[in-house]
Amino acid sequence: MQPEKKKQRTVQLGRLQSLDKAKKKQESARLYNQLFSSSEWENSSVIATTMSGGIEVDTTPVIKQATLESKTIVIPKTLPNWQMEFQILDFQTQLVKSKFDVLEPENGITVSKDSIDLILVPGLGFADAGNFRLGFGGGYYDRFLDDYSGKTISLVLSVQHFEQPGWPVESHDIPIQTLIKSGVN
Repeated sequence: MQPEKKKQRTVQLGRLQSLDKAKKKQESARLYNQLFSSSEWENSSVIATTMSGGIEVDTTPVIKQATLESKTIVIPKTLPNWQMEFQILDFQTQLVKSKFDVLEPENGITVSKDSIDLILVPGLGFADAGNFRLGFGGGYYDRFLDDYSGKTISLVLSVQHFEQPGWPVESHDIPIQTLIKSGVN
């Protein structure tokens, strides 16, 4: 792992942790409105998202809205060798904490990559130039997105937004197709 990326991840974690809760809630509401009115959302029936952690944009409203619209939600399960798959999230899905302290499905039904219409890609930082993201450091999403042909969107809080990447962009970094931004820093 490049030391510059590791340092920027630490900086971004601090920025996210110190973001005022009221401001985060307000920004998140704007992000949800933009997402739910986007053509990518409207034209998708199978949507992949994470079970968000405390510092991230809360994905609970995304999951609830998808359910209201009879869309299928799938969530990631990490596998050996930095791989992941997506499994259906429904009332039967049992969730367990992964080694990354993230809720993952334990008994879900795996869906094929090509049946996922839209992936909401998490990250710590996002840059307008090239739509590059600073991930959490495992490379799971870059590996998964390498041959993914559906749509990708990231929901970007103001403290996550950059004009230019403030981190080294590497050949294996996969750009996000659409950045939905809450506002500028």
